[in-house]
Amino acid sequence: MTDEQGRPPPTEPPADRKRPLPETTADRKRPLPETTADRKRPLLETTDEPTLGYDEQGRPPPWTRHDNRRWVVGDPGRQPAIRARVPRMFRTPPPDIVIDGAEAGRLTFRATSVRGAGHQERGEPRQDAYAVRFTRDQRWLAGCVADGVSAAKRSHEAAAVICEIVAQSLIDHLVAYPPPPGASGWAAELPWSPTVTAANDAVTDLARPFLTKATTATTLTFEQVRAVMSATALAFAVETEPAPNGGHRAMLANLSGDSAAFLLTGGAWLPLTAVKNDGAAIFSSGVRSLPADVRVAPNAFYLFPGQVLLVMTDGLGDPFGSGAGSVADFLRTRWAAPPDPLAFAQQVAFLRKSFTDDRTAVVLWPAPPADRDTARKPGPHPDDQDTGPDADVRDTARQPGPDADE
Repeated sequence: MTDEQGRPPPTEPPADRKRPLPETTADRKRPLPETTADRKRPLLETTDEPTLGYDEQGRPPPWTRHDNRRWVVGDPGRQPAIRARVPRMFRTPPPDIVIDGAEAGRLTFRATSVRGAGHQERGEPRQDAYAVRFTRDQRWLAGCVADGVSAAKRSHEAAAVICEIVAQSLIDHLVAYPPPPGASGWAAELPWSPTVTAANDAVTDLARPFLTKATTATTLTFEQVRAVMSATALAFAVETEPAPNGGHRAMLANLSGDSAAFLLTGGAWLPLTAVKNDGAAIFSSGVRSLPADVRVAPNAFYLFPGQVLLVMTDGLGDPFGSGAGSVADFLRTRWAAPPDPLAFAQQVAFLRKSFTDDRTAVVLWPAPPADRDTARKPGPHPDDQDTGPDADVRDTARQPGPDADE
């Protein structure tokens, strides 16, 4: 059968001719074209780390990594260009960074104190300090954070000695008079008056050689001492084993100053001390630095599994604010579980324009009721795989255990 032109009708091709031609090597290697949205989306991490998530509107989170591997929250300003200068006017200045971390009972803690960019640039010492101590049986953890007053040049010495005296005084009492289970008022029975007196005396003794002979010939006033050195102090204590209700007995006491404490609970930060420029607080104390005559009003509470206790100086507290901003969100995402101690220090030392003060933080995590070895493994956050600050990090981790003088 043919058409009008005498041509045969078309026939179906063999089945094998219907197969598509195999793609060439070049075709396989050819990447898919990126979309306009892809081209506009900035990379927030280097290629050796996972990118951070975007919100529902496609906006990136307000934190990222700088080229120098430091965390940045918001605008870093010119902080990445600042170089640390040695505090030459002091013979033995404290190290720029101290880091600590350990487990005791069903409690994990991390602690760090870092010199701020302002002090680094001016060649001034880190004036923050902290101390964390344990009882012999590791049943109790006690500590203190202190912020040296920058107007007094030797305040770093005051901060260090205040932390040591306060932490050790609490430990000595908890060793000699451990609070019985279920005891009420145990925080008020801690030796607050002798502790404050010992701290005042120690700071006065340190300041005496730096006052004129005419001044040292008479009894020194606290005001005279504060002209040479002074510091704030916020004390804390937590039982490492839970009570029958599942919570850990805990205590905060603001001896002086504006250091802060927050509780991470239910995915939100709850202030436990006064918040700067914000009237919201559960409890607070005075805002005067030591040495001073102060009356301590400790407050006891329970720290439950799933909650996180943060104690910090105002160098971190100021950018942290009321716990609802980008800095608080950044730390919330990192501290849902205990990070690696070095990663923890990097997280505290984030860069943010205008915030150049020293920063100190002690954070505590109670373990969940399940088996501790399987319920929570401290380790790096996925975005912290490449850690290790460029600064001179001195690991001062103190393994929990008895002191020789306990």
